[in-house]
Amino acid sequence: MNFPIKQIAVGGGRLWSAAHLVALAVAVALRAALPLEALEAPTRSGVRSNVDAVSTDARLIRGVRHSPQQPRSGQPVQVSARISRPSEVRTVVLEFQAVDPGHYIALADPAYRTAWVAVPMKETGTAGEFSAVLPPEQQIHRRLIRYRVVATSADGARVQSPAADDSQPNHAYFVYDGIPAWKGAIDPRSLDPRRRFPTTFPQEVLSRVQSYHLISSAPAVEKATWTEQTGDKEYRHTGTLVADGRVYDHVRFRARGGVWRHAMGKNMWKVDFNSGHALEARDDYGHPYQVKWGKLNLRACIQQGDYGHRGEQGMFEAVGFRLFNLAGVESPRTHWVQMRFITDAEESPADQYRGDYWGLYLAIENEDGRFLKEHGLPDGNLYKMMGGGNLSHQGIGAVTNHSDVNAFLRGIQGASSEAWWRENVDLGRYYSYRTILEGIHHYDVDGGKNYDFYLNPKTRRWVQVPWDIDLTWADNMFGWGQDPFMRGILGRPALRREFAQRAQEIRDLLFNPEQTGQLIDECASIISDAPGKPSVVAADRAKWDFHPVMTSGNVLQDKAGKGLFYQAASSGDFAGMVRLMKDYVVTRSRVLDEQIAAAGLHPVPAPEVQPGPGGAELTVRMSFKASLPAGMEPSSIAATEWRVGEVNDPKAQNYTKGKPGVYEITPVWLSGEKPGFHAAAQIPATVVQAGHVYRVRVRVRDASGQWSRWSKPAELTGSTSPRGSEPRL
Repeated sequence: MNFPIKQIAVGGGRLWSAAHLVALAVAVALRAALPLEALEAPTRSGVRSNVDAVSTDARLIRGVRHSPQQPRSGQPVQVSARISRPSEVRTVVLEFQAVDPGHYIALADPAYRTAWVAVPMKETGTAGEFSAVLPPEQQIHRRLIRYRVVATSADGARVQSPAADDSQPNHAYFVYDGIPAWKGAIDPRSLDPRRRFPTTFPQEVLSRVQSYHLISSAPAVEKATWTEQTGDKEYRHTGTLVADGRVYDHVRFRARGGVWRHAMGKNMWKVDFNSGHALEARDDYGHPYQVKWGKLNLRACIQQGDYGHRGEQGMFEAVGFRLFNLAGVESPRTHWVQMRFITDAEESPADQYRGDYWGLYLAIENEDGRFLKEHGLPDGNLYKMMGGGNLSHQGIGAVTNHSDVNAFLRGIQGASSEAWWRENVDLGRYYSYRTILEGIHHYDVDGGKNYDFYLNPKTRRWVQVPWDIDLTWADNMFGWGQDPFMRGILGRPALRREFAQRAQEIRDLLFNPEQTGQLIDECASIISDAPGKPSVVAADRAKWDFHPVMTSGNVLQDKAGKGLFYQAASSGDFAGMVRLMKDYVVTRSRVLDEQIAAAGLHPVPAPEVQPGPGGAELTVRMSFKASLPAGMEPSSIAATEWRVGEVNDPKAQNYTKGKPGVYEITPVWLSGEKPGFHAAAQIPATVVQAGHVYRVRVRVRDASGQWSRWSKPAELTGSTSPRGSEPRL
C-alpha cells in the first residue's frame, strides 16, 4: 500500500488487471458448457447473475465444500454439494466470482451482483452428490474465489447455498502459495550502515506466529487507519479476513481505541464478524479456543512514544492478561498474529513500507457473552464501564434497563458497611485482581475506564474484569490506580487484611521473579529468537520504527515519532525490554510486600515440609511431613492445608521448548482445609505424571483466622515406580 494515499478506480470504474481479464475469459469459456435453459439473461457485463435466487427450502442443498481447503496456484479445486431430493432438481449450477488483489469487490458494489460465472455441476455417482471442478488456471496466488451452489427445480424454482439472505451470501476460498520472505532495514535512509542495511526475514521466521490476511480496497484501509479519523464505533468499511486458511467474507472493520485511536501511525483495528460466521481463533500454540470469536480486537504492539517504552511489542498485555487468568481473574485470551493487508496487485514491492506485510499485532478476546462462556462464567450482564456503563452483553433473563448496575453504582457511593461489600462484591476475585493490578502497575483505571463490571447471576456478586492494560510495567505510566472498589474495600481493616492474605499467596506462588520470569520468557520466545538473528519482532521494528507515517500529519507527534524502539533498554534491543520486565517484577514485588506488611497481619510462621518416611519409594501414596517452627505449638493451629503444583523445568524429562508453560499457582492437588495441625499428608500418586516436576507446600491457620505464607516447597520429579505401574514423587 502506498503512503500517502494513491487513488484507484473502484465500482463501475474498475481497472481490471490483465490477469483478471484472462481469468474471466477462462471462466466464460467454462460457462459455454452449461445448458442454455439453465442460464438467465446476460447482464450488462455479459456474465450471468443469480442475485434473485430464492431460498424456499434451505435443506435442499447440504454439505457444500471445496477441496483443497486452501489451494495453491495451479491446483484444480473441486466443489461438491449434496442434494437431498435430486429427483426434484432439473439443474445444479456452481456460480463463482474471482476477486484479484487490488480489485476488491465489496458486498455493496454493483460488481458483486454481476460478476458471477456459471459452471454446471454433475452427479458423482454417489446418491445426491454433485460436483464441479474449477481448473488450475483459476487458481492464482492471492486470489479470492467466491462461490455458491444453485439448484433449479422442474417448475423453475431455485434454491441457493448459502441462502441469499445469509449474512455471508457466498462460500469462498483463498488461493495462497505461502508467506514470502520480506526484506527491510531499520532505517533505509540512515547514514549509519547498520541501520540502512536491509535484513531478509525468511518465511520460517515470519511464520513463527500465525498470519491473518485482510483483503479490501486501498482507500478503505487507508481511511480506516489514517485519514478518516473518527472516534465513533461505526464500521464504515468491509473486507475479507483469511485466518488459518479459512475465509470470513464481508466482515466489517474500523480503527479501535479511545482518544489515541489515530495517534501512533501503526494503529489498532477491530473486526466484526457476521452472524453465524464467527472466527475460529487459535492460541499461540495452535490450539483452538473453546468458543469462537464474534469480534477481533487487534492491538498494534506499539507503545505511545511519550512514555518511553516502545519496543515491548505486545508483551505488556500478553503477560499481564496471563497473570490475571492464572491468579483466577477471568481476562481476555491473547495471541500474536502477523497482519497482511491485500489492497494492491504487488505483494512485496521494493519499498518496504508498501505491500502486504504490516507487522506484528496482538489479538485480544472481546469481553462479551462469548467471553463468559469461554471462561466458564454463568450468563449474566456484562457492562463496559466507560461512560457510566454500557451493556456489552445481556444475560438470559437479566434486566435490560441498567437498573442492576445503576443500583450497584449508587451503593458504591454510599456504602458504609463491611457487610454491604461482602454481600455485593466477589471479594476473592477482587483481591486477586488488585494484586495483579499492583504487580504490573495497571493504574490507568481512574475515571471509570479500562474494566468491565460483571454480575454473576448465581452469586449475585459483582466482578471487575480487566481491559486495556497496555500502559503497564513502568512507574511512569498514566493513572493513579484508583479503581471503583479500592477505597471501599481496602479502606476497611478487615478486608484489607484479607487482601494482604491473598496477595502474599500470589507472591509465593506466581508473582515472583522465578515464576513470572518464566512466564515472561515463555511469551517472549513466541515472537523472538536469539539476539542478532532475524525475528518476528525485528521485522516489525523494520516496518514501523521509521515508517513515513510516524512524522506525517496523520499522527500526534508526541505519541508517534521515529526511531523510538528499545530506547528504554540499555542494550537497545528486544532482549533488553524483556530484561526490563523481569527487573520490574523485582521492583513491584517489594511494593506488594510493603502493602502486605502495612495491612497489619501478625506473623504466622510457615511450617517446613519434606518427604515422609519412605518418601519417594511409596508407589500408591506419597507421604510428606511438616514440622512447626520452634516455639509454635500444634494446639495453636486451627487448620492446615497442603497443595501440589506443577512447574516448568528445562531439565525435566517431559520438558519441550515451544509448549505452553505450567505454573505453580494452578494446583494439581489440594487437601482442602483440615481442622487442627496435620503434620503428614498422604498425596495420591495419581495426581502426578512421570517426568513432570512438582512442588509440595503446606500452610497453617492460627486461632485468629490468619493463614501463614506457604512453606518453602519440596520439589520432586515424578517417575515410574519399580513395578512400572504408578508414578511417584
